[in-house]
Amino acid sequence: MSQRPNILICGTPGTGKTTTAEAVAQQAGYNHINVGQWVAEKGLHSGWDEEFNCWTIDEDKVCDAMEDVMAEGGNIVDHHGCEFFPERWDGLLALSRAGGVAQS
Repeated sequence: MSQRPNILICGTPGTGKTTTAEAVAQQAGYNHINVGQWVAEKGLHSGWDEEFNCWTIDEDKVCDAMEDVMAEGGNIVDHHGCEFFPERWDGLLALSRAGGVAQS
């Protein structure tokens, strides 16, 4: 495992994941990874979903793109879910919900 753990912040939209991740990353000197932003910027999707007005995430592409960065440690990742991230990226998991952040 890396010297600095990775932190995954997951939760439903509008609960403050990105705001929390950015603030903690800045204070701790960690790298902030906004998965939704990476999906759009790096083409880590399988196309646009008209019904939900968003990219359809390609989980394999996301994991491949993040592998080397996550192996280094010191990342704060924010995304709606965390179920597809490999266990080897473990560290602290924080679940963001209305009313605050619950740690796991």
